Amino acid sequence: MNNLGSKEATVVLEPPAAAAPTAGRAAPNTPDQAQSSADGSVAPAAAPQGEFTALLENYRALLRARSIPYPVVYRFTKELGHGRQGVVFLATRHGARGCLTEHAIKIFDPGIYSSAARYWTDMGRIAQQVSLLQPINNVNLVSGNFYEECNGIGYIHMSAIDGIDLQFLMDGRHLEFARERSTSKEWKRFLDLLFRLEDGRVRLRTGLVLYILRNVLRGLAALHANGFIHGDIKPTNIMINIQGTVKLVDFGRAARLGEPINILLGSPLYMAPENHRREPGVIPSDIFSTGLVGLAMLNARQMALFAEQNENNLLDFKTTLAGRIEQYLPEEILRNVEFVQVLKRFLEPDPVNRFASAAEAEAGAPSLLSARQWLSDRQRETEYERELEAYLLKLVDEETGRLNPHFASDNLTAVIEV
Repeated sequence: MNNLGSKEATVVLEPPAAAAPTAGRAAPNTPDQAQSSADGSVAPAAAPQGEFTALLENYRALLRARSIPYPVVYRFTKELGHGRQGVVFLATRHGARGCLTEHAIKIFDPGIYSSAARYWTDMGRIAQQVSLLQPINNVNLVSGNFYEECNGIGYIHMSAIDGIDLQFLMDGRHLEFARERSTSKEWKRFLDLLFRLEDGRVRLRTGLVLYILRNVLRGLAALHANGFIHGDIKPTNIMINIQGTVKLVDFGRAARLGEPINILLGSPLYMAPENHRREPGVIPSDIFSTGLVGLAMLNARQMALFAEQNENNLLDFKTTLAGRIEQYLPEEILRNVEFVQVLKRFLEPDPVNRFASAAEAEAGAPSLLSARQWLSDRQRETEYERELEAYLLKLVDEETGRLNPHFASDNLTAVIEV
């Protein structure tokens, strides 16, 4: 490297190595952390409280401080979502020489584990998983993850996405805002191609549903090809960015194919039956969850009713769903016989009877691709990525040039769902 005029020394500045946590105490602070604690940003717990109590306090301290001081400072500008695994923040990274960049930070909560040892064991699994997933480059997968720790608390750094999640798109609360900012011609086009209004409810058009599902499957195909299942496919883990591109997010519960399930953290509503039984995840498990996402896009109100059920009732419902799928589908969909048969195969209770791969479900015979042939000529010719981009531009904040921050699902993480 250049030594800026000095011929006597080359100086390399590196952050101090993070000390690994050991039994009986929380991970020690680095000098940078001690300095940050002194100015009030983070106050790590003292070791005498016990390792697990200390971990819990360190986690709460990070949330209170709204920043991570090591290895560089991440200032939390907005909470994007929270759930059982932890909290996700939009954060500004304060790097060297005033370099400010925006990212999403997911902080893992130790409170769902029975001990510090179990927490750190799972953090080790997540760290290894990030290492293996990071090289995968696919347009339908969020990228840029890496794992770090602060005071023994694990967190993942991720790319921030300027977009909305699928749950928000289905909710329809954005429609009035978009209508006010659209010409009558534009609004008619959005209703013809993207949305259908029925009895005060919004439903996504069949062509749009097929577009989203096919792109979800393309992202899954890339994960599966690298030996992973996603393990938590649901609407809040499916993002649509400002260009209309569909991206899968949150690989926090991704697992190696056939890996035993030791802790249940996915969404019970969208789990495959075998996941309810704590059986190892297989590729058709993601296929089943994708089928449920398809049903949610076609009948969101019915899926909301199912969400109120306990896990045993959900399992009973899922084991019989394929045989009575017609009663949950709109009349327009029932006329697309191919699509109905494809949905049934997605939702077969026995994984052996589902599509064997995401590629087969997306473009085999029959598949979502063949179901597309039942669409009208106009829907088949529609470039849904471009139409979504045109619609989402109506939701952009004029001052920031980004999607209006008020547009968020109740459970939205905007980047990742926990």
